[in-house]
Amino acid sequence: MERSINVLTDIKDLAELLSGARVDHARVAAAAGRLSLEMELTRAMPEHRQVVRQGLFKRTRTPWSRSRLTLHGVSDVTVQQSADRAPSPEPLLTCDAVPGGYTLMVTAPSGLQLACRMDQLEGRFSDVGQPIEAP
Repeated sequence: MERSINVLTDIKDLAELLSGARVDHARVAAAAGRLSLEMELTRAMPEHRQVVRQGLFKRTRTPWSRSRLTLHGVSDVTVQQSADRAPSPEPLLTCDAVPGGYTLMVTAPSGLQLACRMDQLEGRFSDVGQPIEAP
């Protein structure tokens, strides 16, 4: 699966797709005079669920995939760790339109938050490699 990210609804759709995903690696890199946020993720692929039969029982199998998210034109990055944060079902990825651009938040279940400011949404999401049985 490969998607381009250009509008706010693309981020919202991607946030639903990344429900339950984990961030394996994230970095901010400079390229061609601009900053880019590059993230490697592991996500469940509910769009490829299969019902398999095991003896008398049926079982649903959901494959997992390594994925890559790249956002271009990041102008500011802030990292915060909340020590008193209780685990919550907060989405991994959220985005809000603010005057002059967008604020994108990546929130880990541990309470680590990465906030990126962007003038415009520009990026790409893709699955890399073959689906695996479990991460």
